[in-house]
Amino acid sequence: MQIIIPFKTPTVNHLYTRNRFGNQCKTGEANKLKKEINEIVEERTHHEAIYYNQKLKVTIEIHEDWYCKNLSVKKKDIANREKFLVDAIFDSLGLDDKFIFEESIKKIQSDEEKAIINIEVLEG
Repeated sequence: MQIIIPFKTPTVNHLYTRNRFGNQCKTGEANKLKKEINEIVEERTHHEAIYYNQKLKVTIEIHEDWYCKNLSVKKKDIANREKFLVDAIFDSLGLDDKFIFEESIKKIQSDEEKAIINIEVLEG
């Protein structure tokens, strides 16, 4: 199953805040993004099999411009993007991320900002 999120997803640092009790909670922006991702996932997976209670392999590609004008690499942590993407997509699919047994994430240099997430059953 492949899901394409056709926009840049912010880092976890921008999507969570602490309430007055010190607990972590989502910002309004995070809730809005999660709703948008849910709509994309529902549209994409309407007729696809969902992999309940199976070992899963997840691969994520983050497409965007990773370089500054002087060609040095921008300070962008892709691991902070992974957590929100996986949580939002798995919530939309009704899957538990504890079934992810293999995961990889990579940066793809591109002028088009998007994320491509592939979920498949892990053989063996």
